[in-house]
Amino acid sequence: MKVDVVMEMLKKKRVIFMILIIIGIAVRIYNFPNALKEINTDEIMTIANAKSIVDTGKELSGISFPVYLQGWGGQSVILLYLMVLSIKIFGLSLFAIRLPMLLISIISLFVFYNLVKKITKNTNIALIALGLLAICPWHILQSIWALDCNMFPHFLLIAIDLLYTGIETEKKWLIYTSMVFFAISLYGYGVAIYFVPLFLACVMLYLLKVKNLKIKDVLICAIIFLIVGMPIITMFAINVLGIKQSIEIGKITIPYYEGLSRTKDMVFFSPNPLEQLGNNVLSTFKVIFKQTDGAEWNASEIFGATYRITMIFVIIGVIRNIKEIKNSKEKTSSVILLFWVSISFLTGLVVNEANINRLNSIWYVLLILAAYGIYTLYEKVKYKKIYMAGIIALYTVIFIIFAIYFHTRYVKIVDESGCFSRGFYQALNYINASDKTTVLYDNIKNDGCLELYIKFNNDDTKVYKSIKEEAELQDKIENISDDEVLIIDVEFKNYPNARYEKQIGDFIIVTN
Repeated sequence: MKVDVVMEMLKKKRVIFMILIIIGIAVRIYNFPNALKEINTDEIMTIANAKSIVDTGKELSGISFPVYLQGWGGQSVILLYLMVLSIKIFGLSLFAIRLPMLLISIISLFVFYNLVKKITKNTNIALIALGLLAICPWHILQSIWALDCNMFPHFLLIAIDLLYTGIETEKKWLIYTSMVFFAISLYGYGVAIYFVPLFLACVMLYLLKVKNLKIKDVLICAIIFLIVGMPIITMFAINVLGIKQSIEIGKITIPYYEGLSRTKDMVFFSPNPLEQLGNNVLSTFKVIFKQTDGAEWNASEIFGATYRITMIFVIIGVIRNIKEIKNSKEKTSSVILLFWVSISFLTGLVVNEANINRLNSIWYVLLILAAYGIYTLYEKVKYKKIYMAGIIALYTVIFIIFAIYFHTRYVKIVDESGCFSRGFYQALNYINASDKTTVLYDNIKNDGCLELYIKFNNDDTKVYKSIKEEAELQDKIENISDDEVLIIDVEFKNYPNARYEKQIGDFIIVTN
């Protein structure tokens, strides 16, 4: 092939790469940070703890720089501390608290392409994979709001990229650096404590077998991993074993939390492990192949996490990699991919009630395998240009329909879901512009998160008071004063003598 022809091909691929990157970034920053107008209950808990650490150096309950949060049963801290940094730079705002997830998601587009290009040694497959990621519903949705567990797959991706680059280039320092990121990923989601050590054990044993690493190298990797990861490993240990004593290392705290549910969400702790295992098998298959878990804020019921048609190509990609392990001299890339997907699947079996988040280690590797599958068919079909044009057209049409649906009906479904503030956050914003000095709010049937939304609202020109008894609420509706405004749940809208100014989501604004 002539040099000028090669250069022209490389130029075209660079253009395609830039187009895909621009699409990926554009769809994630469009209407940011208000694509989702309401704030999730997990999100507001992280926000409140981050603001507390900014102000006091301690989270809400007074623990200094914890390696794990209690939250609503357990929350990870990578997002927390990135949010702390963002708040320090930009102040407390929706932009600041959602910025870290957006940035790491955009960075992951580049890391993902880099990893796939190295693993496949094929720019075409890497571009296909990047295209799938750029328009992926799971990746788009998790990038626009701040859910702590969604930090894990990104740091896992970075770690695997560093590991494979180190193996390929025979640069041990990169392999050692990857251990730092594997350990950091443990702070990104509780499920990582099951996935990461098993994945690393399998990969290291394989690398020893094929003599890519020596025992000395593996020991160095283990030491680095354990040094960085020991605080979070210790946290899970003392909570699982019920050692009712927190550990302080300087200002850092390895906390014990009474009743921390995330440490017990495993099949081994279930009353009936065999029955639970059967349920876990069904839920894992459902999440992977149906690509939804019933929670719209995790994945659209209509489109799924990666578009359901993608699973056809995933299966082809798995078959191709199995064949490459049998027939190819260079097997490391296929071995790593199959370890990645199989251990992710196994995680779904041992962690109860698998959902999109609890399986979030799997979505990146599924897209890589899908890219393999699409390219495998491309290699086999006779009319290659027609086939690839058809694939591009298919995904383009699906993506356009998804994008329209996403920014119209879908975000409304998510905003109005029970796991978001259901209009309370927007009601506070609405009241901020009023001259009322006292804000009373119905807290009769809520779970305690309304106070956190008020803290985030951060309006010190008003006094906020909670109403927890229905009789008190009814009396206040009938006798509200001129300087007061009342926010009540929509279920109380039929009380007599109430003057309703406005309904926002599931809440009613009541004034005199």
